[in-house]
Amino acid sequence: MTVAFDIRYPWKSKNSDFRDNFITIWHVDPEKDGSDDSCGWFLRPRHLDSDVRKQIAKDFAFDWDTVFETEGHKYNCGLFLPNGQPHLSVSAVTLNLFYKAALQVFKAKQRGDGHNYQKKAMNYLQNNLAHILFFAENPTDSMYDSITRKFEDKCEEPYTPEKRQERINSMAGIIYAYIMRDIRPWYREPKWHIHHWNIQIHPLQKITKFLFLRCSECGKRFGWNESPHSGWHDKKRWHYECGTTRIKEDA
Repeated sequence: MTVAFDIRYPWKSKNSDFRDNFITIWHVDPEKDGSDDSCGWFLRPRHLDSDVRKQIAKDFAFDWDTVFETEGHKYNCGLFLPNGQPHLSVSAVTLNLFYKAALQVFKAKQRGDGHNYQKKAMNYLQNNLAHILFFAENPTDSMYDSITRKFEDKCEEPYTPEKRQERINSMAGIIYAYIMRDIRPWYREPKWHIHHWNIQIHPLQKITKFLFLRCSECGKRFGWNESPHSGWHDKKRWHYECGTTRIKEDA
């Protein structure tokens, strides 16, 4: 369950600068794919077109680690060296990969408008340049570790053809999902899946709790603003004080 909307009271809470929730609308994921995010609150490759992803991976592979040979000399012309290390800067590699992925994304979305997808791909890069560069290199969550194989090299993990393809597929999925999260229309966000809504009316919930719910330990009712306590897999509810007493008795 994920909060889709909070509808608050028009007045502020007593002794507070905040307004309490009147109604909370939850999105309940149907778990159609066996996960808790089958609707795609956070878009991942599994939510997207596998054919587009494969085409992106194919484009990545074409310029991944190209080597040009002539008269006994070898020239690295790809984004990466044959050993898996980046041939260009991390930012340059990321921008190239994003552009190649954007070309396929907008090509798949075009409707008979010729080569306009190329312009849309470039516009996407220009409009999101700062975010893309920050995603390329930042100390917390970025493409840097994957592009430089930081952990693989430190662990002396061999760079095999299988690892190369696995890496291409992984980056294709990451960047494809990143772009689709950026361009997804607001009305396609899961919070607008009305058929998955669960509506929680807080005043009604308080009234029901106050009138009908009883402590499983002492049998008394709960206060108007009191929060009942329970275990992770326990349907019973109890007062905080009753729970503290029960813990002491069990000990």
